[in-house]
Amino acid sequence: MHSFYQDIRYALRMLRKSPGFTAIAILTLALGIGANTAIFSIANVFLFRPLPVKNSDRLVSIGVASSPTSEPDQASYVDYLDYKQAPVFTDMTAFVLDLVGLSADGRAERTIMCEVPSNFFTMFGIQPQIGRLILPGEGDQPRSANVIVLGYSYWQKRFGGDPKVVGRTISFDGQPVTVIGVTEKKFHGPYAIVEMDAYAPLGMHSMSGLESDPGFFTQRSQRDLHVLATLKPGVTINQAQVALQVVATRLSEQYPQTNKGQTIRVFDERVARPDPGSAAMLPLVATVFLTMVGLVLMVACINVANLLLARSAARQKEIAVRASMGATRARLIRQMLTESILLALAGGAAGALLGMWVCSALENLRPLGDFPLRFGFTFDWRVFGYVAGVASLSGILAGLAPALRTSRTNLNQTLRESGRGLIGEGGGGRRHILRNALVVAQVAGSIIVLVAAGLFARSLSNAESVDLGYDPHNVLNIGLNPELQNYERPRSEAFYRELLARAKALPGVESASLAYTVPLSYYSTGGSVHAEGAVLNKDERAPGSRYNMVSPEYFANMRLPMLSGRAFTEADTSTSQLVAIVNQTFAKRLWPDQDPIGRKFSYEGEKPTGAPVTVVGVVRNSKDSDVSDEPRNLFYVPLTQNFNATHVLQIRSAIPPETLIRTIEAQIHELDPAMPVFDVMTMEKSLMGANGFFLYKMGAAFAGTLGVLGLLLAVVGVYGVVSQNASSRTHEIGVRMALGAQPGSVFTLVLRQAAILVGAGIAIGLLAALGVTKFLSSMLVNVAAHDPLTFTVVALLLIVAAFVACYIPAHRAMRVDPMEALSYE
Repeated sequence: MHSFYQDIRYALRMLRKSPGFTAIAILTLALGIGANTAIFSIANVFLFRPLPVKNSDRLVSIGVASSPTSEPDQASYVDYLDYKQAPVFTDMTAFVLDLVGLSADGRAERTIMCEVPSNFFTMFGIQPQIGRLILPGEGDQPRSANVIVLGYSYWQKRFGGDPKVVGRTISFDGQPVTVIGVTEKKFHGPYAIVEMDAYAPLGMHSMSGLESDPGFFTQRSQRDLHVLATLKPGVTINQAQVALQVVATRLSEQYPQTNKGQTIRVFDERVARPDPGSAAMLPLVATVFLTMVGLVLMVACINVANLLLARSAARQKEIAVRASMGATRARLIRQMLTESILLALAGGAAGALLGMWVCSALENLRPLGDFPLRFGFTFDWRVFGYVAGVASLSGILAGLAPALRTSRTNLNQTLRESGRGLIGEGGGGRRHILRNALVVAQVAGSIIVLVAAGLFARSLSNAESVDLGYDPHNVLNIGLNPELQNYERPRSEAFYRELLARAKALPGVESASLAYTVPLSYYSTGGSVHAEGAVLNKDERAPGSRYNMVSPEYFANMRLPMLSGRAFTEADTSTSQLVAIVNQTFAKRLWPDQDPIGRKFSYEGEKPTGAPVTVVGVVRNSKDSDVSDEPRNLFYVPLTQNFNATHVLQIRSAIPPETLIRTIEAQIHELDPAMPVFDVMTMEKSLMGANGFFLYKMGAAFAGTLGVLGLLLAVVGVYGVVSQNASSRTHEIGVRMALGAQPGSVFTLVLRQAAILVGAGIAIGLLAALGVTKFLSSMLVNVAAHDPLTFTVVALLLIVAAFVACYIPAHRAMRVDPMEALSYE
């Protein structure tokens, strides 16, 4: 132990004697470890850290897929009750996410509400911070138990942590409810990345949201429930999936129009965040980015290894003296590794701070309108263990090769030699084989990262160039919900009519319209549809469709072309014939090879009992649910015939739309000074949300950052090795020039050596990238994983960067004075 402390003290003393070297090595490792910390912290949130609930190791998420090849989604309430009967779970619960207006103390605001069955808190073992939680059996029936539980963070933010809030009556979408308690601090809700503001009994679901939602408790076509369950001890996920599939098969036979072909998927809850639909992609994404940061760290470690190799050359006499005084080879290796590990630990500490800073910046992202993301990044034992492990491994990898090489020093030769670098004595021979091999590996690793970054960048470019079907430019969105101010429907409609008229009259405004939601928004509505006169086969499932409620001006304002029929008019009122406008996909799906104008369909309930609507127009397909999806069924109905208090006012302007924000908000507050507004942003910014370009931009940003970092580290590594090699060959260069070699030939000599190394690294890296990038195929948009353009551009980029890195040492070598070089040591 005493010798171990001696090694540490000596290592610290040696590092202090070379502050420049120490700083560069620590910074290099900090960049690599910082990137690893950031990516692993994100993976920790989604894949590794369990929910802070009881029996989290047995918690599973249950998804329902409409067919064996489709992505799993939510379940209906009625199906959920049937799934609960499966004998493989100790308990099963569910939740529905809802945007609800809460009003207290004269101030109203939108909140993220989690509506839950009465066993929700019991199954998870959640305790109240104050008050009580929802009791077993409380609020399981529709429109029962007008109570609410506040989330801890919302209680602190909205009510200042006042314990007297328990027992108060507040407004829930205009309905009075009683606050009965607050959840404990550690519980943020069951839905990853979003903090729950409040919890209400599931029976209150029919009191909020769409008026067309009365069938939530009875209709199997309304699939809004996120289902979670706790496996019985000893039961595997596969066994649970088989048991639930038996139930699903029975339901498919009993209710073919809604359940035909349904497939149950059971996942460990940690890989199904935030939804079961993420389970197939999330582990792959995490693996891809952890591999990329691993390669960046490898490049950083090689840089430090080369620095240590260069430093060890200057310390050969010191090592020889220590060996002559009795130090064993093992002791010398241990000493060298101690120095590299200390460098890595310092780099790990700096990298951890850098990584957590990056993570904290992610908390400011807003892909869900005004609602912030909540990743809950913490430096828990998983992150600490990962950083400590990566730092220690980095120290060993960076220091092992230099330590082994230095410890093999020939004692007699080292104490005698003058250090001249002659041909065959080490300048281009075995002495530099290790460093050259490391450079090749460094270039190859950076090529792989750069190719992946290039593919993500091209994918983003392709996604952004997709034809949306409408014009999002120069459009301002303003979200409103008069229900937050306890408006009844007639008053809400009057408010919107007046606001729309005022908006149209503003200077610079070209047009304006109203809609329930906007394309690619984070909230939408939909359900099954039934064409009038169509007879479904016994085993045929009714098609589904998304829909939107819009004002007559919507299609012209969004520049969404009408292909046939007419747009809505002011004559389409609540008392007139019910009408709809459908997209091309909807028309082709329900009435193939027929004119859809004048056809009727219903969209309410699992049976065609809803009032039929008449198709009066067909619009072009547009990107409404996901920017990369093929067109899906979509139809529109007038706001007057399917009213919802939540509206988005969309203003198209001839001036920058951001300049209208204060003006339109002033108009709103002239009509009602207390009216809250939300999601105030341009349509282009709205398209950067979770269902738009957000994930593509994040992927490209992360990959691009790693690519630039890998390129920078590789260029520095190439420069260092070429510069060191050129310096060690100073004597040889002097001899060549004394014998008549021209400066240009010396320049070419240095560049040729660098070109061999870089060329070998590029070739190996491109071959490796061909194998690695095939795993990216499912993450790319309209670009092949082996895209020749990307591979070519990356190779050329690295060649140019390497040439720049090599130019300085090559230029310096060609200006060597032969007389000085001949006396060089």
